[in-house]
Amino acid sequence: MDDKGYTLLEAMFQLVVFVLISHLFVLVILWFAEMKSTVLSDEQTKWELFVSDLNHALQDVSTFSVRADHKRMTFQTANTLHHIDCYSNIIREQVNGGHVPMLIGLNRCQFNYTENMLTVAVEMASGVQKERSFYVPIIEK
Repeated sequence: MDDKGYTLLEAMFQLVVFVLISHLFVLVILWFAEMKSTVLSDEQTKWELFVSDLNHALQDVSTFSVRADHKRMTFQTANTLHHIDCYSNIIREQVNGGHVPMLIGLNRCQFNYTENMLTVAVEMASGVQKERSFYVPIIEK
């Protein structure tokens, strides 16, 4: 007769391993759901693209100003005058008499400028608030 069999200790060990693996699986699912709702959201992608575009536009600035109502910024680069403003539910740039949308789907937006620091604050359509600060190097000519 064989003395080997399935013992209570082996069953408990397998149960512990199963519980640990199932907890890891649940944590991975919860983490992915959180990442999908924050990092991979359409609003987050639009915001990061806007930030990248604005950061690129703020190179070699010779003059910079923000209107008193904090809804429009104007700056000069090389031979181009840029006007970026909050209009209705978008941030748009005025180009050659036309307008190019930079960020759409906003409840509100605001530009603040003090001591070479531009802060852009927006509230997305979902109610999520975003804010980013940019250093604006003014080049003297």
